[in-house]
Amino acid sequence: MNSATSPRAVLRVAWPIGVSMVSFTLKGVIDMLMVGRLGPMALAGVGFASVAAWIAITFPWGMLRGQRPLISQYDGAGDSNATFSFGAHGFYLAVLWGLLLFALSWVGQRFLEDIAATTALAPESGAIAGEYLKWRLIFALPTILAFAVAEYQRSLGRTRIPMGVDLITHPLNVLFNWVFIFGNLGFTPMGAKGAAIGTGLAEIIALFILLWRVTPKDSIPWKGLAFRWHRLKEVLVVGTTGGVQFVLENLSFAVISYMVAFLGTMSVAVNQAAISLIHLSLLPAVAIGDGASVLIGKFIGEKRWDDAAQTVKSMFVLLIPFMAAMGLIYLFAGRWLVSLYINEPDPARLAEALTLGAAVMTAIAIFQLGDALQVGYRFALRAAGDHHFVMWGGILVAWLLSAPVCWAVIFTFGGNLTHVWYAWAAESWVGGFIFAWRWRGGAWQNKRLVKEGAPGVPIPGGESN
Repeated sequence: MNSATSPRAVLRVAWPIGVSMVSFTLKGVIDMLMVGRLGPMALAGVGFASVAAWIAITFPWGMLRGQRPLISQYDGAGDSNATFSFGAHGFYLAVLWGLLLFALSWVGQRFLEDIAATTALAPESGAIAGEYLKWRLIFALPTILAFAVAEYQRSLGRTRIPMGVDLITHPLNVLFNWVFIFGNLGFTPMGAKGAAIGTGLAEIIALFILLWRVTPKDSIPWKGLAFRWHRLKEVLVVGTTGGVQFVLENLSFAVISYMVAFLGTMSVAVNQAAISLIHLSLLPAVAIGDGASVLIGKFIGEKRWDDAAQTVKSMFVLLIPFMAAMGLIYLFAGRWLVSLYINEPDPARLAEALTLGAAVMTAIAIFQLGDALQVGYRFALRAAGDHHFVMWGGILVAWLLSAPVCWAVIFTFGGNLTHVWYAWAAESWVGGFIFAWRWRGGAWQNKRLVKEGAPGVPIPGGESN
C-alpha cells in the first residue's frame, strides 16, 4: 500500500470534514436541547418542520454535490480551467435555487400546517412547524450559496477552509439560538422561531467568510466565470442524479415521518431525538466517505484504478471500527441519551417515552455496520462516475423496501416507533450489500467523467491541504 492510498491519506482529507460534521451535529443537538426546554409540543413541531426543511433543500443540495466527481476527476486529470468553471456553474445553480425557495417560504408555511392538521400532532405543534419552516426557507439563499462554495473547496481536497468557517459559525448559531429562543441579552423571546432565525443569521456569516477567504489570495480567472451551456449541462447531468436521489430518498423519509406522526406527539418527539442522536455516528461516517471520495475521484481522473480500489479499502479500515463502537454506545447508553431531549413533567409519560427511546436506540445500534457499507460504497461509486446506479439503487431501496414496510408496520400490524426503526435497519443492510456488490463487480472502471482536454489556468481558492 502506498502512502497516497493509505488510511492516513484518507484521514488527512477526511478529518477536517469530520470536525465540520461533528461541529454541525453538536450544534444540532444543542439546538434540539434548547427547543426541548420549550416542551414536547415545540420539539415535535420543530422535528416535523426540520424534515420538511431538509426535503426543500435536498434537490439543490444533491445537485451541488454533483460537482464532486466532476471537480475531483478533472483536477486529477490536470484540467484546472474546467475544474474552476464547474465550481462557478455550481454557484450559479445555487443562486437560482435559493431565490426560488425564498419565494416559496410563505406557501410552504401554510402547506406544512395543512399537512400537520391531518396527523395526530397537536394543533400547537402544527403551528410551530409552519412558522419554523417559513423562516428556514427565508434564509435558504445564504445556506445554499455557502454550501456551494464549501463544496467546491472540499472537492479539491481543501477541507480545512470550510472546517474553519464551521468552527466559527456553528458556535455563533448556538449563541443566536440562545438569544432568540429564550429572549436573552434584552431580546424578545421568540420560541422555536428563534432557532430558525439564529440558524439563518449564522449561514449569512458563513457565506461572507467563505467568499472572503477564497477570493483575496488569487486573481480570479474571469474566463472561468463565463457562463457556458456545455459546462452547466455537465453539472446538471451529474448533479441531477444526486438531486433526484436525495429528493426521493428524503421524500421516503418524510413519508415515514408523516406515518410516525399518526403514532402521537410523544412518538414524534422521541423520533426527533433519535434522528438527532444518529447523526453522531452518521455524519462522521459521511466525513470519512467524503474524504475518500476526493482521493478516489482524483485517481479516476489520473486513470489509477488500483489506487482508487485501495483507497476504498483504506476507507473501510476507518469506517467499520468507528461505526461498531457507536453501535455499542447506542445499545448501552440509549435510554440516557434520549433522556437529554425529553422534558416531560408527568413521571409516567416520561418513563414511557424513555422506554420507547431505549428500544429505538437498540434498533439504531443494529444497523450501524449496514450504514457503514452504504455510506462507503455510495461515495466510492459516485466518485468513480457511477452516479446513475447510486441514484437508482438508493431510490429503489427507499421506495420498494423502507416506505412500504413502515406503512405495513404502522397501519397493518399496529406497530410502534421501535418497529419502524427496525424496518429502517433492514433497509440499511440490504442497501449496503447492493452497493458493495456493484463496486466489487468493477463496472465503475468504465464510468470516468473526464473529457480529455488541455490543462487550463491555475485553480483559485486558497492553498491545498
